[in-house]
Amino acid sequence: MNTCCQLIFQDCLTFLLFLLTTFTLATSTTLPKPPPLPILPLPTASQLSWQLGNMALFLHFGTNTFTNSEWGTGHVDPSVFNPTKLDAHQWVQVAKQAGFSRVILTAKHHDGFCLWPSLYTDYSVKSSPWKNGTGDIVAELASAARKAGIGLGLYLSPWDRHETCYGKTLEYNEFYMGQMTELLTRYGDIKEVWLDGAKGEGEKDMEYFFDSWFSLIHQLQPGAVIFSDGGPDTRWAGDETGFAGSTCWSLFNSSSSLIGHTDSK
Repeated sequence: MNTCCQLIFQDCLTFLLFLLTTFTLATSTTLPKPPPLPILPLPTASQLSWQLGNMALFLHFGTNTFTNSEWGTGHVDPSVFNPTKLDAHQWVQVAKQAGFSRVILTAKHHDGFCLWPSLYTDYSVKSSPWKNGTGDIVAELASAARKAGIGLGLYLSPWDRHETCYGKTLEYNEFYMGQMTELLTRYGDIKEVWLDGAKGEGEKDMEYFFDSWFSLIHQLQPGAVIFSDGGPDTRWAGDETGFAGSTCWSLFNSSSSLIGHTDSK
């Protein structure tokens, strides 16, 4: 065999040995095991964000503040509402310094008084002496929260003791969704929406169109979580003392729960 043929033979042999070694290593190497499938149900991105936020500061403010009552009657004159030293930036700074990730405001409680100038009722800040009827608590808090870099949530009570259309199912649901639309389109990013199922005994009976409300909220504020005693995104812990029972899991079967009628046990 001449020298040229020997070189070619050696090169081919070397290449074959390289291929054999590579194949052997590839087949003998243990492939990584893929992660297991998650256990359903999985939290949404907004639910995870809510969970990681840890603490939210609830601001229950309105005519009740000036009448020293928890549930207003809906007949208190708007003239009682006149917070001459209100400073939403101070509220937000206190919340931030204390470690809260968001603030939640009762934009409307059961008495029906609105802390923003709603187009659908005169029972609001626009009928009060505060700032000669030109003020907007929701706007001031939204601006302060945005500047401080913390989230904003809004509470809109389904039960309304002021509006005469309450008790008329179709008319009131349209009214409520109109107010919800105002809140979710005027004030920027809303992180949380609260729906309270509370209603006093002997009050007018009517149906709330919850599914339509949920759809509207998720359409207008896709990143917001919705709170009630039965979900759909976050829920009541079972009491109003501020402490959940042991053990209170995040997982919750809401198929058998009815908002406003969830058993605390």
